[in-house]
Amino acid sequence: MTPYHFLRTFRQVAGMTPHQFVLRLRMHRAAIRLRRSQESISTIAFDAGFNDLSTFNRRFRRVMGVSPSTYRTRGGRGRPLSIG
Repeated sequence: MTPYHFLRTFRQVAGMTPHQFVLRLRMHRAAIRLRRSQESISTIAFDAGFNDLSTFNRRFRRVMGVSPSTYRTRGGRGRPLSIG
């Protein structure tokens, strides 16, 4: 299977690109850790594979509708996150 065919097939099945899928999965796992632990946001961001805290904050806000700290203080209330 060529990379292009894989990308096209993945998008048809999952409704998003592999990159978008991986990003949402990482955000989902980070959101769970924000709700369930008191670990620092930077630790969660770096463990989720983000090398830069500001990138994590910006993407989290874009996907979840609130910042990671607001998400945590609200007990995990933000936009619903669907993985696919």
